[in-house]
Amino acid sequence: MAVTIKDVAAFAGVNPSTVSRVIKDSPSISDKTKIKVRKAMETLGYTQNAAAKILASGKSGAIGVIFPPIENKQSRPFFMKILSSINEEARNNDITVAIATGHSIEELEKQVRLMYSEKRVDGFIVLYAGQSDPVRQYLIDENIPFVLVGTPIEMQNEITYVDNDNKLLGKEAVTYLSDKGHKHISFVTDTEEGVVFEERYMGFHEELVKRGLVGKLLHFDENNFKVDGESAVIVMDDPLALMVIQNINKQGLNVPEDISVLSFNNSVFASLIHPYITSFDINVARLGEVAVEKLSELINSDEKNKIFSEKIIVPFYLKERESVK
Repeated sequence: MAVTIKDVAAFAGVNPSTVSRVIKDSPSISDKTKIKVRKAMETLGYTQNAAAKILASGKSGAIGVIFPPIENKQSRPFFMKILSSINEEARNNDITVAIATGHSIEELEKQVRLMYSEKRVDGFIVLYAGQSDPVRQYLIDENIPFVLVGTPIEMQNEITYVDNDNKLLGKEAVTYLSDKGHKHISFVTDTEEGVVFEERYMGFHEELVKRGLVGKLLHFDENNFKVDGESAVIVMDDPLALMVIQNINKQGLNVPEDISVLSFNNSVFASLIHPYITSFDINVARLGEVAVEKLSELINSDEKNKIFSEKIIVPFYLKERESVK
């Protein structure tokens, strides 16, 4: 038969309520008593079932990972890579992971509310940083522990978030190409939405002006995209860089002989076909690890009514390949 709290209490010579408080790691119990009770638990082979753990600690031992709404069409390799990192770090800390998805923001919010109200998770990692997001607002209003991967446009002082220095990424991209001798450098994007674009382009533009170089913002349109005198382009991410290279080839030009291409994220797309793309690795694995670490800190904090806010910057590095001359 399974060993019970009463069995442990009898073996240790304490009350069952004392055993329960030891399981909760209550500060009202002395270290000496905790050691005695835990030794009794180990000797008898006492283990808690999942339901008992939730009752004892008030925690489920699980975290939710919130993906952006499917309607946003943000199906990038980034999400699968960071989910893998989150899963690994959670597993190392005996935490289980549940995923929240939805076709629309309304569906997503409904699922997040249900997951938390049913105590299926203790907090969330949010994998997108959209403006005026009702999901994020719900988490803030209800004082639910969460960590954002990315930089929020609003309420930065009320949110714990982990990100790269995207402005510095834009600057470093220009610096690298300039040091290679390039003087006419443009920035290519297929979106102007979000903090990531804004900061990368801002860094690009500031460094371009600082160095007295020529360049502009180019909007990618598969049917109407031309490079015009640039010796190099900086592209918003790897999948787009792959399409830019294909389009450049259609114009009778070669990469990197005629024009160099530099990108961000160092995803699987960067080494899909030749020329392999020189790309900044944003250290997705570390982004996931830190998100789990910080969420665990928030969940386990005793200061439940405190608004936690912290900005954690994860370093990046450049992966040099074949696309820059």
